[in-house]
Amino acid sequence: MNKRKLLVVPFLLLNSVVILAALFKGLQISLGYYPLIGLNKISLTNYQQVLSDPFFQKSLGYSCYLALTATFLSLLAGVGLSFLLIRVRKSWLHKIISLPISLPHIIVALMVMQLISQSGIISRLFFQLGLIKEIDHFPLLIHDSGGFGIIFVFLYKEIPYVAVTTFAILQQLQLGYIEVAKNLGASTTRIFFSVILPMLQKTLITLFIILFCFTFASFEVPYLLGNPSNQTVALTAYDLFTQADLTTRPQAFALNLVISGICLVITFVALTISRILPGGRKKP
Repeated sequence: MNKRKLLVVPFLLLNSVVILAALFKGLQISLGYYPLIGLNKISLTNYQQVLSDPFFQKSLGYSCYLALTATFLSLLAGVGLSFLLIRVRKSWLHKIISLPISLPHIIVALMVMQLISQSGIISRLFFQLGLIKEIDHFPLLIHDSGGFGIIFVFLYKEIPYVAVTTFAILQQLQLGYIEVAKNLGASTTRIFFSVILPMLQKTLITLFIILFCFTFASFEVPYLLGNPSNQTVALTAYDLFTQADLTTRPQAFALNLVISGICLVITFVALTISRILPGGRKKP
């Protein structure tokens, strides 16, 4: 083992201990062992209560809707933007597109709130221009049931991330395959789906896993821009954890572990599908 790997060992050990200790404690409390409030019997009651709760089922569906919508739109737009970066090799364009990546999600959420809320900059501008008679006539784009503001924040952050990541991969691809396909008379669409997409497949699957898991379990953006009647699973867990009644805290831990389990299942399914598709098959 070389010296560089040895230097990483203390970091890995420290983080592993912290993560495993927190996971064990969370699992312990979620199973009903919480002596602080007199719970000493281990059972799956908290998981049963959480999974059978209609409010949780609604929040789960809403979280999946937000995560899938934001993830697929980010992948589509990000890949398209990466091809634009390949064609237009301008450093200023690359810097502009990379700028949103450096901004925290909470800052972007506050920016969007000031920009497109009914009392925001755009609504006031429309009112001054006479396009709307009253400020509250401006469409409800945040705190709405459809989660437009939440999805907008995720798209603003994730499209550049996908574009920059895919652009870096495109620069490393063996473009000779594309030239061969052109010489054989393949159309642009055929080249994209038969040559380029399989080469990008592993990267896109990885990006899908990262983006889905992050948006699915995101807390701050739905907390600032979401509708109270349509909570995400992260907000539901937060509400359970912060209630004055400490007996709901084990349910909050159970819900957090359910969120982690769903992310693990999605990761496994995505990787399995990736192995089945052409870009993931092993060459004979």
